[in-house]
Amino acid sequence: MTLAQKHIEGLNFLLHGAQVLDLVLDPAKRLAVVTIAPTTTPRAGPIPTRASISLLPVSSVVVVLKDLEGHAPVPGMDRVRIDELGSLVSQFTQPLAGWDFIDNQRNFTPGGQLVCEWFDPAMPASEHTLSFFYGVRSAEGASALLLFLFSFDNAFASHPNGQAIPVESFAASGTGWKAIGSGATEPVTILPDAVPPRQVDGELLGLIFVDAAQDVIVSYAVGKANWDGRRLRWSTSDGGTYDIPGGLTHQIRPRIPSMNRDGTPLEDFSYFALVGVTPDVSRDPGELVRLQLERSRSV
Repeated sequence: MTLAQKHIEGLNFLLHGAQVLDLVLDPAKRLAVVTIAPTTTPRAGPIPTRASISLLPVSSVVVVLKDLEGHAPVPGMDRVRIDELGSLVSQFTQPLAGWDFIDNQRNFTPGGQLVCEWFDPAMPASEHTLSFFYGVRSAEGASALLLFLFSFDNAFASHPNGQAIPVESFAASGTGWKAIGSGATEPVTILPDAVPPRQVDGELLGLIFVDAAQDVIVSYAVGKANWDGRRLRWSTSDGGTYDIPGGLTHQIRPRIPSMNRDGTPLEDFSYFALVGVTPDVSRDPGELVRLQLERSRSV
């Protein structure tokens, strides 16, 4: 089953800034349930304090530990059984960084250290993936990423009582969005709708890098957007051209007048997109662009 784009966007908004409370995999039912404490707010209806995202049928679950170069860290960590996944995620209290959780790792090839793996060899390739990560440090202080990857066909969200959550009603407010409205007369709770990528063609687009854990803007960069009908590219004043990821392409919004960083207005762009980053990354905008975006292979 192929999920509708609105459903994918809603799931991405629901997951952004959320804390993962539990993770259960039932191989017999080919079902994975991710329980979260959301921070985002729907346009209408009750605001969930806890939500379950059910993935089914699930064909594989992979947890990988990688250093910042994509290799297995030394020392690594102990293998985790599938019935220990809930205990593993409960060790992390930081919110999920980023906006592109669904299908962001569709062509992912596991590398690094395999911490946990389950797959059903009898199942065909899944339609979708869900991925998220945590920044971790070894006892020696070395940085690494712990990546979770699920392959599945269908996904739905529900309240603890089983009532369905209409994820399409979610708008991007909450963690990250509070950062862009800090210092405003009124808090930013109602956001302008995302615009189609063709609308930003030729316009100045600001990429706002937000530390989701601290809910603050760490840096931003401005470039010119170019839409060729298939993909959105972003060019900087120094001649660099980058591809905007598909998920981020659908999360571009008109600039909010009150946007500022530490009291200084964020100006010189007409549209913006938020890019979640982990607390340990560089604050240099050029380096953040190179870390978060891929250079265009052709222009």
